[in-house]
Amino acid sequence: HTSAQYYGSLLSLVGSFGITRFVNLSGGTGDGLLRNLQIAAPFEPQIAVCLNIDWHEIDTPDFGEKQEALMTQAFAWGARCVKISKALGLYVKYKTESKTEALLPIDHPRLNPIWSTAGKLGLPIYIHTADPKAFFEPAVPENERYDELSLHPNWSFHGDEFPSREALLKARNRVFARFPNTKFIAVHFANNPEDIDSVDQLLDRYPNVVVDIAARLPELGRHPAKRVRQIFEKHQERILFGTDLGFNPRNIMLGSVGRERPKVFDIFEFYALHEQWLETTIKQMKHPTPIQGRWLIDAIGLSQEALENIYWQNAIRVIWKEKPEKKNELQRLNGVPDMSQYLPF
Repeated sequence: HTSAQYYGSLLSLVGSFGITRFVNLSGGTGDGLLRNLQIAAPFEPQIAVCLNIDWHEIDTPDFGEKQEALMTQAFAWGARCVKISKALGLYVKYKTESKTEALLPIDHPRLNPIWSTAGKLGLPIYIHTADPKAFFEPAVPENERYDELSLHPNWSFHGDEFPSREALLKARNRVFARFPNTKFIAVHFANNPEDIDSVDQLLDRYPNVVVDIAARLPELGRHPAKRVRQIFEKHQERILFGTDLGFNPRNIMLGSVGRERPKVFDIFEFYALHEQWLETTIKQMKHPTPIQGRWLIDAIGLSQEALENIYWQNAIRVIWKEKPEKKNELQRLNGVPDMSQYLPF
């Protein structure tokens, strides 16, 4: 999640860690998206920009048709993906047939043009549904994620005004089933890293779905490493590397946001801990986002083949629609310009 003005700086920064491409999930809509894509264009193909959905006109009769036209235009401009935030299911409201206001269900027919158009255009949909299990439990000191919930009370979805977490995930899965020709990227390990067996089953059931690991290492690392390794090796072509990095020089997010604001140098430890978890078998190591839980995690030590797929090959296939060629990626890394003189920090 970043702004277009930081593209050059961010490419230089992550390039120093060996990262040649990234996806910006916060591409925006309309003129803002167009400007974002124009700034990204000179860096092609190193930056993939997702378009976002503007929910303000959800109650207009032609909402679906408008979204279809906007998505088609965004694709022509160069957008490579769609991002659906957790607002769908938890915040976005619409007027029902009885003219009352209610939360818009994820699988409401009004949204069908979005899912089908993405499939027609070949735009994968990053979809964030629900949130950690602890966010649906009382926000009291006994809650294991109280550090976050006390700082971000609006992240609590406990109470009758919200659907249950299970209902949200089931509605999302019904969309997966109804649109088999659309590629979905279920972020945050399908937002159910607390139950890795269910994610294993989800990937078995829906061949049009892949997942990423963004901001969920603290949960994934609590499970027996052997079982996590089995799932990752089994589905190695269906899992994307991701971190949920938010970047501008004054407000860096490393998977979540705590009271202490991270500095630029913290990004390097953040990536190093991801690498350590994926590549080694260290027991009880520090996880990348301390505010997400006061516990240690076990690394899973993946095979080289699985690492290649998860780190970059899957993304090249799913997002960039290219055939992975390692030589080309190394050339791109070597060609990253030195932008350090422009870093605003």
